[in-house]
Amino acid sequence: MKIEVLGHTLDEEQTKAALENTTNTIIIAGAGSGKSLTMVGKIKYLVKSLHVNLNDILCITFTNDAALSLQKKIKQELNLENKVYTFHKLALEILKSHHISYQICEDNLLDTVISEILTSTYPSKYFRHLFFTKNYLKSKAFQNYQKTISRFIKLYLSNYYNINEFDNIIKESSPKDLGNIKIIKKIYEIYLLEKQSQNLIDFDDMIYKATSLVNEKGLNKTYKYIIIDEYQDTSQVRENLIKAIINKTNALITVVGDDFQSIYRFSGCDLNNFLLFTKNFSPAKALYLTSTYRNSKELISIAGSFVMKNPRQIKKELTSPKSISKPLIILYYKNIKTDFIKALNLINSPNLMVLGRNNLDIYEAIESKYLHDNLITYNHNHIYYKTIHKSKGLEEDNILIINLTNNSNSLPSKIKEEAILKYVLTSKDNYPYEEERRLFYVALTRTKNYCYLFVDKKNPSIFITELLKDYSKFITIINL
Repeated sequence: MKIEVLGHTLDEEQTKAALENTTNTIIIAGAGSGKSLTMVGKIKYLVKSLHVNLNDILCITFTNDAALSLQKKIKQELNLENKVYTFHKLALEILKSHHISYQICEDNLLDTVISEILTSTYPSKYFRHLFFTKNYLKSKAFQNYQKTISRFIKLYLSNYYNINEFDNIIKESSPKDLGNIKIIKKIYEIYLLEKQSQNLIDFDDMIYKATSLVNEKGLNKTYKYIIIDEYQDTSQVRENLIKAIINKTNALITVVGDDFQSIYRFSGCDLNNFLLFTKNFSPAKALYLTSTYRNSKELISIAGSFVMKNPRQIKKELTSPKSISKPLIILYYKNIKTDFIKALNLINSPNLMVLGRNNLDIYEAIESKYLHDNLITYNHNHIYYKTIHKSKGLEEDNILIINLTNNSNSLPSKIKEEAILKYVLTSKDNYPYEEERRLFYVALTRTKNYCYLFVDKKNPSIFITELLKDYSKFITIINL
């Protein structure tokens, strides 16, 4: 059976994934392999061939932009209105349907509470003994301590949430960590009281409360199918909500994602949810999308081989009908700002996306007179800058990656996680720079043609050294 979607005919793997409707399914996709087309194709098949009501299909994706994009594609293909949710929007709708009143707290409330408590401006003497000097309160070490507490609590909310779990963590903690964890628990309790006193909820509260409501009171929807994109970025709290919905509706679930592109561990996303899907949602089957229509076969071979050095990645051989014999071009620079202009002149492409590890990387590479809100205006071209995290899901004719030095905050980042976070990180890196490898994979695979690597010749990233060692025949080297 041929399925036409948005002017494209689905390939064999895409068609097989779109037609599967009898069991829970995980679609393991490669970069640029047509995930959105496959999802729209599946929805079209369910609606047009199996006569499923579109309102009985729950579609969820990771970001607001991705939700709007998928919603638009469904409307374009089926000429029917369908709401595509993020997990938070779905949770809010469930709260509304049960007439729960709420006010969403500001993003920085947790950090504000932490700061007020630790600097003793909070109306409690509990922490006054902790910090004795004004100098410490102004130090970088104190700022890092606050960030660690904030991240600990956010990871806890993403993967445990229930206050009782803190007692288990306290039981497991080493004598060295015990004092700190008790402090964090107290701060967490005060944060809960602060929200409660103002009738506020945060993003994790939404999902947790929605899950509790579904478990206790059910769901006023009759979903038959659930389709979730970017499942490699799902946290335990999100998965619990889906399990609650399935328990009440008996809906079949299809998840789509790419374990190579799991890059949000720092915010509580757990790759294990993706890797263990067939076990957690048994009976379930795994299908693959292995043909990329974005990258050349040479580039996808390099990027795939590079990321599969991580032992936890699912092994898959990605293919492409496109061929570019040397898709990687290393641009060695001596002076970062003058040579960056040389790089732009050399590439001379209006369709260029510049990628970096951090928000401020671009300010190191180019003079501010060329920059306007991350848009680079140079030589009548408008080129845009994105962090690699923000580039996921995007593509461009050519890519230029910066901040490829062997420094602590480059790619890979060598900033070590605070040891205390091990109590709330549900999965550990089993291989050096495991998540940073996935991040580099995302960067490399944004291009339709060439990937330019802007490298300090005297201090190259260890990833560049590895590329040259293992894939030199696919690389062109230019000294700027």
